[in-house]
Amino acid sequence: MTNYNKHMIDQNDNHRDPTQPIYPKRPILLTILLWVFIFWGAMGWLRFAMALMQRSLILEVLAPGLFSYMLTAGIINGLAALPVIWGFVRRTTWTPTVIKIMAVFYPGLYWLERVFLWNDPNAQHNWPFMLLLTVLWFGLVIWALRSKRSQRFFKQRDKGDE
Repeated sequence: MTNYNKHMIDQNDNHRDPTQPIYPKRPILLTILLWVFIFWGAMGWLRFAMALMQRSLILEVLAPGLFSYMLTAGIINGLAALPVIWGFVRRTTWTPTVIKIMAVFYPGLYWLERVFLWNDPNAQHNWPFMLLLTVLWFGLVIWALRSKRSQRFFKQRDKGDE
């Protein structure tokens, strides 16, 4: 006797478990933010590692206080990105707050270094471009966090989902 329903049974095996919650996919704006924070964190760790590896050269050319600053800034930049990345991965409800803080922290640190530490006269030629990038960054953050899809992405999960 032939079972004509076998094909229908096999198709049902490919469907997801109906008892599992459905979470929305990460919106493209949040994905862009996530990659920017990953980049900034990686650059912080790279700065820290390069300062350690090039210690003798840095101490020969710059003041010892600047070497300590480079180490400290590198490790802080690397560590500061971790809560944001963790929040994105875990979809925690506190992530938008941390994103706002870190979205101000990274450009703020850049501009403080640029104004108070850089002595390169050629660096003064690109400040309008960097200012435009900073404004675009803040616009992207505001747009991403105000988006309805982004707000749904960070909604609190049921207690049983964690």
